[in-house]
Amino acid sequence: MKAKYLLPLSLLFGMAAQSCGDFLDTEPAAIYSEDLVWGSAANVEAFVMGRYSTVMSYYRDNVFTDRTFTDNMINCRGAAPGEVLGLMDNTYDIGLNGRFGVIRACNMIIERCATSEVLNPSDQKKFVAMGKLMRAMVYFDFARKTGKFIWVDKVLSSDDPDFNLPLTKSVEESYGYILKDIREALPDLPAGRQASGALGQDFGYAFASEVLLTAAAYTNDAASLQNGKSLYQEAIDCVDALSGYSLDPNYGGLFNENGAQSSEIILAQYWDKQYSSCESTGQVNLIANVPNTKLEETGCGPLWQTMGAIFECWLEYAPSQNLVDDYLVIDETDGKAKRWNETSQWLNNTSVVSAATAKNMGADQRDDDVVKTAYAAQNGADISDLMYKNRDARFDQSILHDKSHFYGEDIAMYSHGNMTRWSTNNYGGDHVPLTNYCIRKGIYTNMSPRPFYNTATDFHQVITRYGRALLNKAEAQLRLNRVNDAVATFNQTRTIHGKLPASTATTLAEAWKDYKIERHVELFWECDRYFSLLRWGMYGGEANDGKSPRSEISELATPTTFIEISPARDAAYVGYVQFYNNQRAFPVRQYLFPIPQGLINANSAITNADQNPGWE
Repeated sequence: MKAKYLLPLSLLFGMAAQSCGDFLDTEPAAIYSEDLVWGSAANVEAFVMGRYSTVMSYYRDNVFTDRTFTDNMINCRGAAPGEVLGLMDNTYDIGLNGRFGVIRACNMIIERCATSEVLNPSDQKKFVAMGKLMRAMVYFDFARKTGKFIWVDKVLSSDDPDFNLPLTKSVEESYGYILKDIREALPDLPAGRQASGALGQDFGYAFASEVLLTAAAYTNDAASLQNGKSLYQEAIDCVDALSGYSLDPNYGGLFNENGAQSSEIILAQYWDKQYSSCESTGQVNLIANVPNTKLEETGCGPLWQTMGAIFECWLEYAPSQNLVDDYLVIDETDGKAKRWNETSQWLNNTSVVSAATAKNMGADQRDDDVVKTAYAAQNGADISDLMYKNRDARFDQSILHDKSHFYGEDIAMYSHGNMTRWSTNNYGGDHVPLTNYCIRKGIYTNMSPRPFYNTATDFHQVITRYGRALLNKAEAQLRLNRVNDAVATFNQTRTIHGKLPASTATTLAEAWKDYKIERHVELFWECDRYFSLLRWGMYGGEANDGKSPRSEISELATPTTFIEISPARDAAYVGYVQFYNNQRAFPVRQYLFPIPQGLINANSAITNADQNPGWE
């Protein structure tokens, strides 16, 4: 298509192609000169990088999956979303439609670069490989959510006779296309460590390891998808192909300014403070709004010392006690890693008491609170110390809790403390942590003069890293029943990042138990929890509490909980979060989301018979 007018390059290459009247996006929304795009090597690269930014956005969506579908986080300003209550129907659209513009762009890259006269042969191969990898990334996000999709592998135009293309016939067929793209792309992607944010072969290998696990889970390691070996073995080989990476002992720094260029990071997205702020990076939604004025109104404290409004952001969601339970504690007697309420120091210095007793001791309760278990300290013990000392090192680096120290302030998360559910007169409708926990992971610690919506800040978001790849390898080893190898693999993150004693699991059941805990805390807030739980449910057996494959997933059907600690730190209770968080459910049909009914209605090549099981 020749130009009627030209757009500035910055606008041209930043635009996603959009539909001109058809959902398959056969034409761009704006008319521009293709000669301009493909007429120079620099412009080709700019076009590729523009599409890359769009594709990566599908892998930065921590908020949506962690908050909406898992037990990791709860909504602090409203009821639990319908997604976790099992209330969706077949009209539910997870937002996969409308991506055919970027698929078209990937197809353009593959076709045009392969025959480009302005690119040298090396760049031709590189950009074609990038196009295929990006296309695989778009379609993998379809596959892990809806299983089947409309496969488009050429640049469509208005001259094509029919744009109503069918869905893939099966999940197996879907992954066949994705894996073919990845396998063809890998050899020609740039090898070795790339510049910050650049797409290369190492990211391809790390990405492939997770695609292979998911493909194997949903197809039972289908022979038709194998490339001469089990998909699990191929996942292991992909991780083993990585070189030059190592686990960073400073786990927390990986996600703030201290480790933005860590040798553990395989791929991250970066923003410069000249163009980004606390609000634009999403950090504003993770920090509580508890200025001194609000604390004074509610009788909470102690007041902040640095400045009266040091924490004045728009917190939307808070970590659950369910998540916190998986950060293990080292037992002071036998040196083993256990859950906090199973250690000798806890059992020897606390007793179970009634909810009324805990309330009388200062662990306050609201009228609608439902207490799960209440405790009282004995022997003069500090109940916060019993819970939080000797924890997995990632706990302090990921979660703000009672006695945390942050931005020069002492955080009090006991009843009516300075960062608690009590510091508002609009309970369930304000920016305070209803679980009495806040997130620390991913919050830059050098925002000046304080965290505030318009405070300029550098920022980066990790897309994948060596620790994640190692856990993918461990999972593949578990699926091949190589227990000792798997334990040795996941012990690397457990001991280096968690500073915990190594797992001594010797049976498959023990290894799966320790692995699931390890992956939960290692990859919290990295867009992993929901999709890992789905994989494990598809495996069944030891991976899902001994249940048969595709059974209910307990972690997605368990009420979320919070902690309440008395001001004297001599009592505490675990309670159920209200606002429907105690009614969570996981219908097994949700292993795949529905094919949106709107798509079925709009496309004559798709019928109700193509709908995913359970959504008819």
